[in-house]
Amino acid sequence: MSYLWESHLGDEIPFDPEYHLSARTEIASFLDEPPGVVLDIGCGGGATGKLIKEKFPGTCVIGIELNSHAAEYARQYLDSVICARLEDVRLSDFIGAAAVGTVLLLDVLEHLYDPWRALLKIREWLAPETRVLASIPNIRNLANLEELAAGRWEYGRNGVLDITHVRFFTKSSLRQLFEQTGYRVVHMEPLTQPQSLHRMVVARRPGRVLTEHLSISFRDTADLEELYALQFVVDARLDDTGGSPESSERLG
Repeated sequence: MSYLWESHLGDEIPFDPEYHLSARTEIASFLDEPPGVVLDIGCGGGATGKLIKEKFPGTCVIGIELNSHAAEYARQYLDSVICARLEDVRLSDFIGAAAVGTVLLLDVLEHLYDPWRALLKIREWLAPETRVLASIPNIRNLANLEELAAGRWEYGRNGVLDITHVRFFTKSSLRQLFEQTGYRVVHMEPLTQPQSLHRMVVARRPGRVLTEHLSISFRDTADLEELYALQFVVDARLDDTGGSPESSERLG
C-alpha cells in the first residue's frame, strides 16, 4: 500500500498532468482588456497563460515555475519560463525595463512557508497600476467545517486540503495578508461550487445552516457566501494611500 505523502512530499516535486496542465478558465474571465506583460507565478504547464494569449493575441506571458517538468511543458506556449524559486528570480534579467501589467498568483501562496515575504518580493516588480490576481483556498468553507466537526482533516492530491499546502486562510486573514504587505485589495470574488456543498446541508433556518455535525449561524449573505466559497480570487494593487508594508525588521 502506498500513501499520498510518499509520492507528493519530499525533495522531488511530482509532476501531475491533471494539476499542472489545467487552465484556469475562470481567471481569464477577470481580464476584460489587454493585460500588458503578464507574469504568471507558478505557471504550471502554461495552460492559463496560453488561454490569455489566445484571448489577447500578442500578449507577452512570462512564467515562473519550480517544477522542471511543468516548466519545460510551459515553454511550448509562453514567451519565457523561469525555472527557479521565487526568491531567487531576478526579473530584470528576463524583461529588462518592461513594465509588468498583470501578475497571476494562482494557487501559489498557500504552498509557501512565507507568503508574506513573497508578496514583499513581488512588490519590487510592480508599477502603481499593475494588477495582481491571486486565487487562494478558503479554509472556512462548509465542507471543511463539517469534516473537522466529524473529527476528520484528510489531506488530498488537490483541493483546499492539498497535502502540499502549508498555509490556510479565511476571507478576513487573506485580506490581512495583502494589506500587511503593502497592497490595496480592490475586490475579493468567491469561487463556489454550491452543488458540491448542498448535499451536506440537512436543514436551513433563518440565519443558520445545519449539517450532520454542525449548526452554523451566519450574519448576512456575504457571510453565507464565504461558507460556500472554496476559493477567493483577490484583485489587488500596490497601496497608494500612504500606507507602507511591514519592514523586513518587523517581519524577520
